[in-house]
Amino acid sequence: MFGLLKKKSEEAVRKMSGRTDFLEAVCAAAALVAAADGEIEDGEIAATIKAVGANKALSSAFDQKTIESTMERMLQRAGGGRVGRSGLWTEIEDVLKDADMANAVVLTALDVAEGDGEIEPAEKVVLERLAKIASVDLNRLMAA
Repeated sequence: MFGLLKKKSEEAVRKMSGRTDFLEAVCAAAALVAAADGEIEDGEIAATIKAVGANKALSSAFDQKTIESTMERMLQRAGGGRVGRSGLWTEIEDVLKDADMANAVVLTALDVAEGDGEIEPAEKVVLERLAKIASVDLNRLMAA
C-alpha cells in the first residue's frame, strides 16, 4: 500500500518537475491571494515564497533564486491592477487541466491565505474562484 502511494507521489513529482508553466501558475495563484485585499504586505510575500518552496516538485526542479524571482514577477503583476491580475488568471488556467497540478496550485494558494492565521473574505473569494476553475473541492483541501 505505502509502496503504491510512494510510487504515485514520485510520478506526480516527475510530471511537474521542471515545468516553468507550473511554477508560474503556482506563483500566480499565490500572488492573487496575497493581493486579494488590495495590498501586498511583507508578511504575505514571505508566506508566498515559503508556500511555493514547500512544493517538492518545484523545490527540487528550481533553485531558490528562480522561485523567488518568479514569485516577485507575479506579485508585481498582481499589484498592477485588473490588467495584471487578469493575466495571472491566464497563467493559472494553462495548467489546471492536470488534476495533480490543479491540486498543488490550490493548496499553495490556500497556504498563502492561511499564512497570517486566518482566511480573509477577499482571499476566500479568490480561493473559491480558483477551486471552481480547477475543479477542486476547496472544502476538502481546507480540511486536510
